[in-house]
Amino acid sequence: MNQKRSQNIQSSNSFFIIFYSALIGLLWLVLSGHYTPLLLSFGFLSCAFVILLTVRGKFFNGDFKFEHLLVKIPVYWFWLSGEIIKSNFATAKAIWFNKYDPEMFEVQASQKNENGLANYANSITLTPGTVTVLIEKNMFLIHALTPEMGEDVRSGIMDKKVAELDS
Repeated sequence: MNQKRSQNIQSSNSFFIIFYSALIGLLWLVLSGHYTPLLLSFGFLSCAFVILLTVRGKFFNGDFKFEHLLVKIPVYWFWLSGEIIKSNFATAKAIWFNKYDPEMFEVQASQKNENGLANYANSITLTPGTVTVLIEKNMFLIHALTPEMGEDVRSGIMDKKVAELDS
């Protein structure tokens, strides 16, 4: 039974590695815009290096789900982009009008694995006006430029959205 499950995971991992390789290569081609032999070879080498790092880092460890790549992650990125834009305006307004009151507080993360904790901490830091200063187990020390920005983190909406990525 375990051998059959291991074979299924291995074949699933091979598919994801091939899919991820094609996705990375296509992304490089589209973003590069340069198609000379020298630059194509550098692009191929850099994509191969990224794939090697993801395989050696055990990114494809059997927990990866296809629907995450095509549905959940793009939806989350879209939501996070909106939050980043809103926070940019709030941060600029607080600085421009000299109305900031920095605070530090702790918030508990509901994520169960390191990947989820890292995604949550990085999402907090990506939104302007808030920074994840320290992570201890599932407690984060957060610095916020204004109390309103702190309330956005304390509300738990971002925590719930990141936790949904792992489900």
